[in-house]
Amino acid sequence: MGRDVACTVFAEKVSLRGTDVYEYVRPFITGAPRDLQNGLYKLTFDGRVLSAQRRGGSWVSPIAT
Repeated sequence: MGRDVACTVFAEKVSLRGTDVYEYVRPFITGAPRDLQNGLYKLTFDGRVLSAQRRGGSWVSPIAT
């Protein structure tokens, strides 16, 4: 089973033209524990869930879900 850890996610909030809908783009993840293993992680913030992959000690291409 996984564990919950804290980190900081910086992302740009953009609205979809002509709507009240917005999405986050270009996320940057920092402050996560260094001992996290490579693999797929779920990040939650502002009521959103973002899937992010850790590979070689770095975060790669998070994808909104």
